[in-house]
Amino acid sequence: MKNFLTMVRGLPFAMKVLLASTAARSLSFFAILAYMPIYLYDTVGMSGATVGYVIGGSVLVGTMASVYGGYLADRVTKINLVILLDLAIILLYLSLTVMHDPFTVTAVLLLTNIASSSMGVAGSALLSDLVPPENRTKVFSLRYSLQNIGAAVGPFLGVAAVAVGSGGPFILSVTVIGASLLPLVMFRSRFLSTGKGAPAPAAAEEQSAEEQAEEETPTFRQVLKVMGADRRLTYFTIGGILSIVVYGPLLTFMSQYLVLVEDRDTAYRLVAYISAANAVAVIGAQYALGSRLKPDNLLKWLTVGIGAFVIGLFAMSLSTNAAIIVIAVVVFSLGEVIVVPAEFTFIDSIAPEKLRGSYFGAQNLIHVGIALGPILCGFLLQHFAPAAMFYVLIAVVVVSLWFYVIGCRATATVSEPAQAKAKAQAKVKVKAVSET
Repeated sequence: MKNFLTMVRGLPFAMKVLLASTAARSLSFFAILAYMPIYLYDTVGMSGATVGYVIGGSVLVGTMASVYGGYLADRVTKINLVILLDLAIILLYLSLTVMHDPFTVTAVLLLTNIASSSMGVAGSALLSDLVPPENRTKVFSLRYSLQNIGAAVGPFLGVAAVAVGSGGPFILSVTVIGASLLPLVMFRSRFLSTGKGAPAPAAAEEQSAEEQAEEETPTFRQVLKVMGADRRLTYFTIGGILSIVVYGPLLTFMSQYLVLVEDRDTAYRLVAYISAANAVAVIGAQYALGSRLKPDNLLKWLTVGIGAFVIGLFAMSLSTNAAIIVIAVVVFSLGEVIVVPAEFTFIDSIAPEKLRGSYFGAQNLIHVGIALGPILCGFLLQHFAPAAMFYVLIAVVVVSLWFYVIGCRATATVSEPAQAKAKAQAKVKVKAVSET
């Protein structure tokens, strides 16, 4: 804890403000997420099935669109993009207090999720700009802790805000985001790039104007080709999708499982225990474990994290005793504590300076796994013995480790001659264009 507080006190002012705004957005998002099904059903008049399609579909669209959001973060000033996205989210939330037409509300939710997902990507890229490489893993872990605190507190505040009126949670979220946006605007100059990623003066002088222009303005299609050719990014994204299938929808698939093997009251009680145990474990252990991650020891820690998932899932399959379930969830949560910052650290370590936002946007695609998890578990619970769900999830997360391993090995085999060859090819292309 002492090291944690020392690190927080030593952060630059801009970083403290950015982390506080991250916590505020997390709180506002989860305050609305808990209320959204009720709002769509009671106020908008959607059916139960439609509510699921709208919420799931909007999250999926937002996740896919965040790839372009990452590209935008590389093309414009990141703090300006963050401010604009915050303003967009505020206006969209406010519109939901007066708009109740199902089609209009669906469109607003799509735009809100696109803005929210792009915000997460832009925030990650801005964080990398503001923090020296040796401290980024620690700050990623701190940010994830703050996001989980927001996730734990947000639903309770959202429920309390409903007492104010049907639009109470939206007003709460607008207020929280607006308060966190104010210092971003007031101290905007503090968030501008410090030049950490800029080339050294001597190197910059050696570059021709054509080379700099070519490097600074790749098209979205060109960026997609670069990322698609990067096996490291591909393998880690696939591994991330598979692992988040397991840890992302923990409460959902445990609810699906418990209502089949226990009576309803016991199932509800156990889900509450699981939620509390997961939140306490993630918040309590995130910095202590996450800060130990470094680019050169990621594979070792990822193996430990996947092992925690395996042990936790196996223990959950053995009994529904409350004590066993809680212990299993705590062990399971340690895997989440390790894997999430490890993925951010890896992507940050392989992303080119001028494509950092785009790489984080591609990595954000792992959230597709959150939608796949409940579908997979629902199928397994319907057609096989309930415990089979855990064994399949164990197999899925072990396969994710395999993709992490080959991703790390691909990183180790990327040779400097290969990088030099790629750079030389780019220069030839620029020269050819200039000569014509």
